[in-house]
Amino acid sequence: MLSPQRPVITGADGGELFAGRYVLEGLAGRGGMGAVYRARDTLVGDVVALKMLELGTSPAPEWMERFRREVRLARRITHRHVARTFDLGEHSGCLYLTMEYVEGESLQTLMEREGVIPPARAARWLLALCEGLTAAHAAGVVHRDLKPANVLVESSGRVVLTDFGIARAVAGEAASRTQGLVGTPMYMAPEQLESGEVDARADLYAAGLVLYQLLTGTPPFSGDSPMAVAVARLRQPPPDPRRLSAVPDALAELVLACLSREPSGRPEDAACMADTLRQWLHAVGEPVEPEHTHGAHPVSRALASTGLSSVAGTPSAVGLPRSTPRTPLRPDEQSLAVLPLRFLGPRDQESLGDGVTESLIDVLSRTRGLRVQSSGATERFRHEREPRTAARELAVELLVDGTVQAAGKTVRVTLRVVEGATGTQVWSGRFEDSDDDAFLLQDRLAQRLAEALRGELSILAYRATVPSDALALYRQVLSRMHSHSMTRELKDEVIEPLEQLHVSVPGFLPAVAQHAVATLRAGFLRTLADDLDWDTLGRTSLERALRLAPELVETRLGQAILAIRDGRWREAVVALRSALDTAPTFAPALQLLGNLQCEAGRADDGLDRLKLAYALEPGMAISLIEVARCSALRGDEATYQACLARLQSQPLLSMPTNILRMRVFAWKGDMDGVRQCREALNEDPSHMALHVAMYCSVTLGELPVEGVVASMDGMLTRQVNSRFASMVCQLAAELLCIRGMPTEALRYLQQAADSALIDLEWMDRCPVLAPLRAQPGFTEARRKVRSRVESIWSS
Repeated sequence: MLSPQRPVITGADGGELFAGRYVLEGLAGRGGMGAVYRARDTLVGDVVALKMLELGTSPAPEWMERFRREVRLARRITHRHVARTFDLGEHSGCLYLTMEYVEGESLQTLMEREGVIPPARAARWLLALCEGLTAAHAAGVVHRDLKPANVLVESSGRVVLTDFGIARAVAGEAASRTQGLVGTPMYMAPEQLESGEVDARADLYAAGLVLYQLLTGTPPFSGDSPMAVAVARLRQPPPDPRRLSAVPDALAELVLACLSREPSGRPEDAACMADTLRQWLHAVGEPVEPEHTHGAHPVSRALASTGLSSVAGTPSAVGLPRSTPRTPLRPDEQSLAVLPLRFLGPRDQESLGDGVTESLIDVLSRTRGLRVQSSGATERFRHEREPRTAARELAVELLVDGTVQAAGKTVRVTLRVVEGATGTQVWSGRFEDSDDDAFLLQDRLAQRLAEALRGELSILAYRATVPSDALALYRQVLSRMHSHSMTRELKDEVIEPLEQLHVSVPGFLPAVAQHAVATLRAGFLRTLADDLDWDTLGRTSLERALRLAPELVETRLGQAILAIRDGRWREAVVALRSALDTAPTFAPALQLLGNLQCEAGRADDGLDRLKLAYALEPGMAISLIEVARCSALRGDEATYQACLARLQSQPLLSMPTNILRMRVFAWKGDMDGVRQCREALNEDPSHMALHVAMYCSVTLGELPVEGVVASMDGMLTRQVNSRFASMVCQLAAELLCIRGMPTEALRYLQQAADSALIDLEWMDRCPVLAPLRAQPGFTEARRKVRSRVESIWSS
């Protein structure tokens, strides 16, 4: 049962709803770090394992950060023999992890019931375990607590390594040389017991202990307590397992090598252990199942040391949640195979091709409705690549082919989608990236490729029912979606073509969902001179999308946009999380959720999401506006300037960029900068630019503040959404503080706090608000905003 300190509410079916999302269906087990529950994720319908971490009543901040870091690392691990880690959360003071739920028995239970395990069966189990460890170590993660209780065997025979909750990074001073006893003493390596310093070879020692126990039915060391057993291995060598049971020589020698007192005496890595086990199984005539012949292709150590550097200011990829989407591609499901991407470049980087291929397959395979062949199935087409032959033998409709090129610090990937039945190329794309961290580079490239493919495949799903010219028009519209900052441009070049598509091809649902998104965006961007009722148009369009295409991620994005406009923040977050559970690399949802997090008390996570959105979709430079603003408020001048440099090369974002620069100059008291912004705004013919330029004139003392504030009051009396009204109040409060009128500024702050303000980052950090914070009513206004913010992220 849950402790009284962890409040829950009851779901519709009587189950306990935890963190506003999970129905706890029963206790699955309990370990040293906490209890594990079988839980149903009500947002996407998946069953997950939810582990409540017991870190004491008041875990230190460094513990919290440690687990956040480890979850980000664990998300990198993608392998069928490793339970996927999804997310880390906090609910009512309880830290919890969600992971893949594995229906099976632990090796501990199997050994207790069966005793000695036949050598071939034990070798197969260890082979699977070593393949999983190979993927983990390649991703930079050491398990540290490998033991029979953390290895599950499904009824189908799949072996799954679980619980990376106390994993540590292989690389990095703060990660690879960690101190303290973390793990289970009976399965700790000698160096782990003595100093706590751990690398991947500690997992090999634990794997040797597990294999010893499987083959002999008993652990190699004994004692009165687990710690006594652990200490015994520091004082004596392990007994030869052949003295206790009929253990084949090759397996006995592998066990003894793993249990070497010194790490240098153990196998080179988990892949070497897997090779030894595989060779022995072949030698004794035991077939190795296909799943065991192709682990993940890790990026080699050579690649990790080549020094591929990132472009200045390019954000690193954020680990993505390993959730399984539940939205099918409409109208029919599709089957797909990614052929091994050919590598062109230096020999010491050639494993990059396989690494990107594996990562791409993994991301694509998490899209329901898309059946993706494994890398093992496609390996035989590494050299023979005739598309019709490959498609026929792999039984797929579409093939993805391409090349990975490395030249200096730049990596370029070219992808092509080919129709298997005819061999006709139906799409191609080119992507470039660079990073000092080889694993981040591989992950980010795979994410970008997968998102581009996801979008294109959602279009190709209609190629048999929608005319090719209509599909071509839709692609053109998509290319314009993120490039227009004014309502008129959206109306003429995006919204009207989408409406025409719906009328001419009513069954083409992506156009319906995108129409809702574009119309709702236009409602927020509308100019004061625009007499169309964009609010009604947007709501009507979204109602149509919810009726015809409720499962599409674009429809969920539209739900979030409208909820934000109405100040229904919690509903917006639920819609965005649902979209990202379906499509973890959906950049518009990442950008919108990141913006909310940056304002509403979770700026660290928000900045990560915004940088990822921009990395996945470089055309979505709008993501950098909030990164720049938040960085300016935090005094991070380098990031602010790097964002500005990129934004100033985006002419269609000149208005929001100039507004940002104007405010930051005003915050700093840089009057020359304010004049420079006014000059740029005076060259902008839009009606909005005139209003914004007045902010500059007031800041410079050239216009009376009362007249401009009266103009803002006029805006607030019109029928504007609460989000826009809140922004106007923020600008008014800033101007009045700049002109030394904090008492008058408080009225606008209170008006915003009473409606929809969630911008805690601005309230707490904006320098011109310093005199306002001394006003008697500021604390109460902040309390209201803080309460609103807490309701967004809690149940």
